Amino acid sequence: KEVLKSNALDIVATSRDEILKLRLYFVEMMHHMGKELKLRQRVISSAVVFFKRFYLKRSFGEYDPRIIAITLLFLAAKVEETYLNAKFFVKSVKEDELLRPLYKALNITTETLLRFEFQIMEALSFNLIVFHPYRPITRILEGMGEKRLLQMAWSIANDSYRTDLCLEHAPAKIAVAVIYLSMILNDYDQKARDSFLQQVRISGEGGPEVDEVLEISGRLVELYRYYSENGKGDKMSASKVLNILEKLRKLSPEK
Repeated sequence: KEVLKSNALDIVATSRDEILKLRLYFVEMMHHMGKELKLRQRVISSAVVFFKRFYLKRSFGEYDPRIIAITLLFLAAKVEETYLNAKFFVKSVKEDELLRPLYKALNITTETLLRFEFQIMEALSFNLIVFHPYRPITRILEGMGEKRLLQMAWSIANDSYRTDLCLEHAPAKIAVAVIYLSMILNDYDQKARDSFLQQVRISGEGGPEVDEVLEISGRLVELYRYYSENGKGDKMSASKVLNILEKLRKLSPEK
């Protein structure tokens, strides 16, 4: 319910569809920048969770996502105990070929990161604890003796952060759904999948827990279908993103 109610003011200025595309664009951008900087996937995923939590409480019109996204990558690196030099990070963002059109009009400095870092932590009520599905995935598959599914399951788990599943479901449930979907994609029959659900102590009789696993798996399938039909969020042009941000600023000037 909180996810559905978020960004109400932004939607007035644009549309729900444009806000969803904007959120996906910046999630993709954070993945791109994280990979360029060779950050661990856990750092990137934590940054994305922070980004989603932040915009549950704040609007895109008030807080420019170009600044918030990179500040959150920097903050997540600290939280996950990964060294990231602030000056090098800012320089990398400004010089990145994909991001240059988006950031050329912004005067971002290391001081910008530190100033917004505190505002972000305040909005998050200083709760920087994030749990991810990676450890449950590894533990479950090792227990099953199905390590060959590990790479695909981790890949799907990474993609799950492009949805709001991390805000709506426990990491352990996402882990189970990710493994379940990996089994489908690897042609495991229904009997094997039902056996898997029983092994992880989930009722195989259509109880609510099974329904939750199927719902999560279905949402991930919808994501892949969307990508197949529309391309990834980072395919939206910088000019389109800037146009949306300008409409949002007119309604609610940036603080």
